[in-house]
Amino acid sequence: MEVLGVILAAGKGTRFKSERPKVVHRLLGKPMVFYPYRALLALDPIKVAVIVGHRAEVVKEELGNYPKVEFFYQENPKGGTGDAVSKARPLLERYPDSATVVLNGDSPLLRPETLKAGFERFLKENLDALIFTAELEDPTGYGRIVRDGSGRVVAVVEEKDATEEERRIKEVNGGFYVFKTDLLLEVLKELKPSPATGEVYLTDAVKILAERGFKVDTYRAPFEELLGVNDRVQLAEAEKVLLRRKIESLQREGVTVRLPETVYVEWDAVVGRDTEIEPHAVLRGNTSVGKNCVIGAGSVLENAKVGDGVRILPYSFVSDSEVKSGAVVGPFARIRNGCVVGEGAEVGNFVEMKATAFGGGSKAKHLAYLGDATVGEGVNVGAGVVFANYDGVEKHPTKVGDRAFIGSNSLIIAPCELGEWSFVAGGSVVNRSVPPRALAVSRPELKILENKNPILKKRKKSDKGSNP
Repeated sequence: MEVLGVILAAGKGTRFKSERPKVVHRLLGKPMVFYPYRALLALDPIKVAVIVGHRAEVVKEELGNYPKVEFFYQENPKGGTGDAVSKARPLLERYPDSATVVLNGDSPLLRPETLKAGFERFLKENLDALIFTAELEDPTGYGRIVRDGSGRVVAVVEEKDATEEERRIKEVNGGFYVFKTDLLLEVLKELKPSPATGEVYLTDAVKILAERGFKVDTYRAPFEELLGVNDRVQLAEAEKVLLRRKIESLQREGVTVRLPETVYVEWDAVVGRDTEIEPHAVLRGNTSVGKNCVIGAGSVLENAKVGDGVRILPYSFVSDSEVKSGAVVGPFARIRNGCVVGEGAEVGNFVEMKATAFGGGSKAKHLAYLGDATVGEGVNVGAGVVFANYDGVEKHPTKVGDRAFIGSNSLIIAPCELGEWSFVAGGSVVNRSVPPRALAVSRPELKILENKNPILKKRKKSDKGSNP
């Protein structure tokens, strides 16, 4: 049977106290609404209708590039779930022989495999409607699943409307549904606003179908997967669950995660087997890490590509850059803005690189800044070296040939080119290109003035003539 998805994402989320719609707040780097969308993809839907309302343009911007998505607008986000689903009627009418799966955009914890298992039951039992439910010892606050004497579902009753006997029911409504589309279209026409709230409830569709003898049943899911997110406290709790799942997935694939409760790995990050992630590391965005790496304590990788056998030593930051196999970065290094660190290269303590290609086997191990540079293979960059790439108006490039040597505390003023095997003596200021194999020395004459130490002169006066 073909599948249509409907995601309810029109609410404002007042308890979030945010100018942005609740469903676009991020969990592991993804908007909250991504997760129900991802669950629906397990069913290979024809289309996914996303019902938008408050700040609709923001939700559309987040999901506009997602395959199979169509947007439908709910004028009154407080119109209720039944009203929201009815907005997708133009899509449902195109596929009346399908099944429609309704999920909430603020319920990010439903696993794709759980949704798939529930849908398979819907097909196997030839149901007309299916409700995802959970069994709770304390069901306070949730709608109850009411069954008749034969166990057939006859209604979903909200707690405020439930009798004392109904309140003792422990099976609760999770808010996710599967309907035969043609039947859903029929009953949507008959739903009426609640006299108490003015909302149109989708649960009334279940009651109508049951009253007419259609086959309605439930699928018991883990309660954790049915939880919604209504404020930022619950947002943090949901992210903990997703993070736990992400890290457990990495561990099962052969990644060692030290003190996993301290590590943060976003959804799209990929890590190869036999890599170790140390405490307090952060992997964000489209980060990929190869095999047999070490990601040191406190390091941050953001949209980084890391090859095999790389060591990112503690408290280093790599963003929008590539570190090739066998390289060593850090500790306390910063690599940013499109850098490429070559195979076997070493970038050490308090070294910053920006928009720089750093050749294989090259080394910059201490206190240096390299900006807008192309550095060849086997180059040595001494401590305290600065590539001065900015003249106050424009950025300028520096090119360093293979096997060049740049002595400590040198200043390379761009634009500049240092040839292969060139040698810049320590402490030099280089403001023009150096030919291959040449020696560049730029130092003022050293003057040594005997007995002219100004500090000693001052002490001599204060000590009344004493001579240290």
